[in-house]
Amino acid sequence: DHAGDHAGGASVGDVAEGVGAYHFDQCDAVVGVGTGAIVDLATLVAFMSGQRHPLTDLAAVSANIDPRGVAPSFAVATDLTGVAALGGASLILDDRGCPFLLRDAALRPAAAAYCPAPGVGGLVEGREIVAALAIDAGDGGAADSLMATTAGDASSLALDIAGLLERRLGPARVLAVYGMIAGGIPQPATLACLIATSGVGADVAAALDPSRTARPLLDALSLDALAHIDRTTLPVDISGMLVMLGRDIPAPRRRGGRGGAARGRRSE
Repeated sequence: DHAGDHAGGASVGDVAEGVGAYHFDQCDAVVGVGTGAIVDLATLVAFMSGQRHPLTDLAAVSANIDPRGVAPSFAVATDLTGVAALGGASLILDDRGCPFLLRDAALRPAAAAYCPAPGVGGLVEGREIVAALAIDAGDGGAADSLMATTAGDASSLALDIAGLLERRLGPARVLAVYGMIAGGIPQPATLACLIATSGVGADVAAALDPSRTARPLLDALSLDALAHIDRTTLPVDISGMLVMLGRDIPAPRRRGGRGGAARGRRSE
C-alpha cells in the first residue's frame, strides 16, 4: 500500500486507520514517500500490522513488541524531517492529543532512501546535515550511506551542525511533531524557530524556514494536551524548548463542579 499522500502525522487514530486499510486491502507492504509525518505514519502502520497490544502499551513495555508482527516497509524521505524519522524512534499522539515516544529497531523501514524534493537547495540539501539528523535518530548506518548522496566537503561545518542537532533535535522534534499534528505547523518551520540563535543555528534555520512563519503559530498553539505527558512513555524533556518560546506545560485541569473542587482540595 502507499501512505505517501497522508500529511496529517502519526496519531493513534491515524495508525489504526492505516492498519485497517492494510488488512482490508490485503496489502503486502507499506510505502511512505515524503516528510517525517509521512515516514512516521508508514513505519508505524507496518509496525502495528501484526501487534497484539495497543501502541501506548508497547511504548510503556517494549517487551510486549512482537517483531514477527511487522510488515515490510519502504520509506523515501524527501526532507530532513523524513530522514530524522528513519532511525527507529517514532513520536505519536494518543487519544488525548498528548505525545509519546515509541523506540524499537523494528520501526526502521526494511529499505530507505533520501530523495530531496525538487527546488530544495543550500544547507537544507547538504549531506552533513542529513547525516547529523540520521545519527541523532540513532541510525549511524544510514548516516554513512547518506553522506554519499551529495558532493562537497565541509567537515568543519558538519561538526558544528552535528553538535547543534545532538544537543537540540530530540526535544525540538517532539515539539515539531506535536505542532504538526495538533496545529498543522510544518515541522521544518518549528525546528527552524527552535534552533535559530546564531552562527550555524541561524544558517540552518534560514534554510529550513526562510520566511520565519513558525513563531506566531507556535505562540497560538494550544498546549493543553501536554498536561497529560507520561514520563515513562515520553522520557524526552521538552520544557526547555517551551521556555525558549516563553511558554510552559500547563497543569492538569481539575474536574468541574463543587464535588470536583472539594476532591481537589482534599488531595492537596
